[in-house]
Amino acid sequence: MSNLKVMAKSPLILAALAKAAVPHLNFHEVKSLSTSTSGAFDTALLTATSGEHYLIRIANNQTAGIEQEVELQALRALSSVVREKLPFKITNLLGQIKDENGNNALVFEFVYGNPTDLSQLGADSPLAQSIAWAISAIHSLDSAIVDDAHLASFETDQILQTRVAELDRFAATGKVPAVLLSRWEQALEDLSLFKFRPVVTHGALNGETVLSLDNSVSGVLSWGSLKVSDPAEDFSWIAGTGNHALTEYIINLYLKFHPQAGDGLRVRATLYSELEIARWLMHGLAKKDEEIIADAVSMLLVLAEDVSSGAVGRLTVSQKLADPFLIDENFVAPGFSDTKKSDSDLF
Repeated sequence: MSNLKVMAKSPLILAALAKAAVPHLNFHEVKSLSTSTSGAFDTALLTATSGEHYLIRIANNQTAGIEQEVELQALRALSSVVREKLPFKITNLLGQIKDENGNNALVFEFVYGNPTDLSQLGADSPLAQSIAWAISAIHSLDSAIVDDAHLASFETDQILQTRVAELDRFAATGKVPAVLLSRWEQALEDLSLFKFRPVVTHGALNGETVLSLDNSVSGVLSWGSLKVSDPAEDFSWIAGTGNHALTEYIINLYLKFHPQAGDGLRVRATLYSELEIARWLMHGLAKKDEEIIADAVSMLLVLAEDVSSGAVGRLTVSQKLADPFLIDENFVAPGFSDTKKSDSDLF
């Protein structure tokens, strides 16, 4: 690992590195971008004389450097043939060069689109449909893509064991309300929830990584968590909105192409969205950041109150999805083929 420096680089230095990495491109404008409050990366938006846009990014610490290398590994796995199966844009690495400290400066294509705000999204909107298609397309990819790239791949029992171990760590903090620990433990003990086939998952979908334009998903960023895992993980950001109509509509549409995902998909997505709050707490504790800790504790207390009052439903398969009349039975999603498999393939 190179000797990463914390000192931020100016946009002009980043532009000079970009020119050296991709000498055939000429830039006439550069703008610093803040992609992380932690300052893990220096990032700049570059405008070429042709009018096209590019990004240059360089890691500022060892952890960020490792994260960047893993994402590069994932991007290489997503070959041009694979990308043709996806109904959205993924960035390409155009060039790289080491700075004076031996750290990699990477130049990427810019992916156009706006962060996706689910709070403003109607349940049966074109963008909601596009989100379902995008997730389905990712989950339809051949798992060999992940295996051949030596990325993480988990079986169902491994996923469950990981979540149980995680719950033990949450409990050890003494900051998670007992009603939530009990709720999550009961869900993890319900094996009927965990009858699913692991698929290729993005692993970090959220409103910032899913970009949209003209009521359609235009691009997906941050592929460093690409792996074979539980499909519900890619729905947790949607379930976390609390918009049940939106969550159910998207999952219902997804299930037209992945019926083997089973009734537990929505419940696990809800479970994972709740566990994310506890993960936020763990992040704050690891960083000794009192502001993050207080924020996480506050959210956990609100959730605990909702659970105690019955404002949120139980985490059981008995939760029903929205009526399927919302979905056109003759609909065929663009960008990928129907990959339905029989229930006998689940185990």
